[in-house]
Amino acid sequence: MNRRVFLRLERRAPARLAEPISSIEPYEEPLQRSDVLHLLRRLTFGPTPELVEQLVGKSAEEAVDLLLGDPSQEPPVPSPGAWVNQAQEDPRGVDIVTRNQIESTWQANFKALQQWWIEQMLAETIPAREKLTLFWSGHFTTEFTYDLGYIPPQVLYRQNLMLRRMRLANFRAFLEEVTLDCAMLEYLGGTLNVAGTPNENYAREMMELYSTGIGWYTEGDVKEAARVLTGWKSSLYSDAPAPNGIFNTWFKPSDHDIGAKQYLGMTIPARDQDTNTEYLVRTQEVRRMIEILFQQRPEAIARFIVGKLYRFFVYSNPGATDAAVLSALMEVFIANDFELRPLVRTLLASKHFFDPANRGVQIKTPAEFVVGLGRQLGVTLSGAADGMARMEQDLIDPPDVSGWPGYRTWISTKTFPQRIQYAGQLIASLSDAQAQAFVRSFEGWQSVETFVAAVTEFLLPRPVSAERQAYYQAILLAGAPKYEWPSIANDAQAVGSRLRSLLRAIVKAPDYHLC
Repeated sequence: MNRRVFLRLERRAPARLAEPISSIEPYEEPLQRSDVLHLLRRLTFGPTPELVEQLVGKSAEEAVDLLLGDPSQEPPVPSPGAWVNQAQEDPRGVDIVTRNQIESTWQANFKALQQWWIEQMLAETIPAREKLTLFWSGHFTTEFTYDLGYIPPQVLYRQNLMLRRMRLANFRAFLEEVTLDCAMLEYLGGTLNVAGTPNENYAREMMELYSTGIGWYTEGDVKEAARVLTGWKSSLYSDAPAPNGIFNTWFKPSDHDIGAKQYLGMTIPARDQDTNTEYLVRTQEVRRMIEILFQQRPEAIARFIVGKLYRFFVYSNPGATDAAVLSALMEVFIANDFELRPLVRTLLASKHFFDPANRGVQIKTPAEFVVGLGRQLGVTLSGAADGMARMEQDLIDPPDVSGWPGYRTWISTKTFPQRIQYAGQLIASLSDAQAQAFVRSFEGWQSVETFVAAVTEFLLPRPVSAERQAYYQAILLAGAPKYEWPSIANDAQAVGSRLRSLLRAIVKAPDYHLC
């Protein structure tokens, strides 16, 4: 088969093969391998043989429950290093040499933080918590590099732990946690928000980007929300106040506006100096403001969050969200008082999610591409964070407050060559022994036809044609007859060279970049 013909086979924009079933009823068939592979491509950073075997034959709801896990029962993740508890002085008030030293330390620790998170992605089994953590990291965005310089990676680490802990919690409570998160306060100017001169950045983004979307509030609502949020501070530096301990949020009563606020048509009462305390302001003003938001704009919040989850886990085309599915999921979200777990469980166990029309239509994010290949090949990732950044997904450092735009922006004339280059380096690192073990991990590997069918099912999101199967078999055989494949596979050096050639051909295929 001519290589140019092969490379044209799947060269089309990701699109559904047909209109999927518009039903959020549970997918009732026992999960086959293809079903499990689809679920794992979306809810994890790529299937592994062990995970596939654990889930085949289970119901969709059983498999999703296992993968979602219970955040309240999970052991803590290992720390990235002792640096997470070490504070530096504020670099903005020191000489240039000291500032450069502090910021260089932060840059090194930020790289360690990224690598730590990639290692969690690479190693996870059940529960699958990292994909949801990535989703929320792209929703409740915080940049390492921002207008005022850098946010210390120590607080970004703590924010990452909070996102992981709250990933399936009540969304109302989640929004409160984010609103008073130490890193978020610094990133969107919350620490500069004081009575008389309120900073409106977070108040606006809380609604526009984090809960309702545009059009569900007035400028007056933004101003009043900002007044509610006056007085909160972040403890970031060793030479700054830390009443609640370093890297935690605290409240400064003298900076809080104690007057009454009118938010979304409802009153938050004024307070006096005796009730102007951290606990009472948090519970009676900040929490009350968020409660009002959910009381007054439930449909807007449900539509916005359901839409984002749908585009992340099902189909990212912003113009092709299934309206009936969206409406049904909104009802689930509101009926469950904005609990995230029932919403995510319903979506991922639904007939709609498992419909063949929704398979192989998502462009892999750089994280899915890099970590997924590493997981499936069982190799150590080297330079993964930098590789993702060259593909335009710099973990914990999105381009702006709105996060990564996603969808077709993940593939361009700049990023596609970066994907192929990184994949080539990763495949080259696969030793002959690892290659032979990879081949033997597939049942029926002694037959070249059986092995190629199994490996394409494992690595590619949709069934491939007989022509492509033959093309891949030819790469493995390199001119040898089919009956020689078992002896080739038993020779580590021979099978290593040929498998690496096969993998290089697969990763160049457009459909490998879909999930």
